[in-house]
Amino acid sequence: MKDESKLRLIAISYAKRALETGTRERARMLAYAEAMGEYHLIVFTRKHDGYPAYVQDGNLHLYATNTRTRLGMMWQAFKIGRRILAQRGGDWVVSSQDPFETSVVGSAVAFGNCATHHIQIHGDVFNPRSYQVSLLQRVRATYGHLAVRRADGIRVVSSRIKRSLLSLGVSEEKITVLPIFSDITAFKAVGVSRNYAVGGRVSFLYVGRFAPEKNLPFLIDAFAQVAVRYPNTSLTLVGGGSLQKVLEKQITALGLQSRVTFIPWTENVAAIMATHDIFCLTSNHEGWGMVLVEAAAAGMPVITTDVGCAGECVRSGETGQVVLVGDRDHYVQAMEVYLKNHSLVATEGVRGHKLALETTLDEAAYITQLVESYASCVPR
Repeated sequence: MKDESKLRLIAISYAKRALETGTRERARMLAYAEAMGEYHLIVFTRKHDGYPAYVQDGNLHLYATNTRTRLGMMWQAFKIGRRILAQRGGDWVVSSQDPFETSVVGSAVAFGNCATHHIQIHGDVFNPRSYQVSLLQRVRATYGHLAVRRADGIRVVSSRIKRSLLSLGVSEEKITVLPIFSDITAFKAVGVSRNYAVGGRVSFLYVGRFAPEKNLPFLIDAFAQVAVRYPNTSLTLVGGGSLQKVLEKQITALGLQSRVTFIPWTENVAAIMATHDIFCLTSNHEGWGMVLVEAAAAGMPVITTDVGCAGECVRSGETGQVVLVGDRDHYVQAMEVYLKNHSLVATEGVRGHKLALETTLDEAAYITQLVESYASCVPR
């Protein structure tokens, strides 16, 4: 059995906030470093970002590439990684944050040294709806297919992504499934204290970015159909992004100004969930979809397209409704399920709260499993 506390890791990453003192990202990386022998984090940054080239914080070593171009970032990250290996020697794991640019660097750093290459996949990166829509993205996907087959170990955030890798011919023994960690304490508290009123106004909620892949025009169109038949309903959209003005025009054109409310992004999402009944997600793709777990922990039934953790932390007919991506008619029907039988809000909300508690790890257990996923690709 390997001693994970002696693991020596070089990670190639985009995690700029880890370079900033006092951030949650820095705190997470410090917690990871405490469970390892050495943790070296190389972050893609540009010169104008203004980060120091090197910082040591306890057992965590942080490096910023500080170059002018993406190719420059890759080359500088490669040089930093090779320098670490040359100076320290011994067995190492080199982990890349994705199977694309950071993987090019990670595999090159590991090649020819006593190091294994590990890849992390946090999103549905080989979904044709999102990542293969241009020539550049198709080239990246083609390289990614090769990278995941050659990697010594891979950590993914959902069983859905694992299945996509298996379909590409990746060996199952290389793959570890470990969802993204998030502290859901505040959401659990909301779920415990939630009061499920029978009857009255039914409120739907979305929380997240107003970005194209979230397909919010689809959600507004679906709600518009529901609103005609059920006047005692509302929709709240929490967040912000490039599509907000487009969404506002759509809402005005549909005459829904009094029924749809925008709330700017807030860190106190749990409090907003406490005052709403049903959570809605209409994304074209998701990696894991942590907000779905948070909503379930808060005791809300979830209506989601079949993305991310749907089927794992959201079970159709038990803790919510899962609808095929782009199927508006069935999404409308899913919303109406709770309007026709309001007692299901409580029944499925309680089940979802219980499932969220059963399927999420505390921070210590999460860190243990994360370090084990790195160590699993080190030859015995």
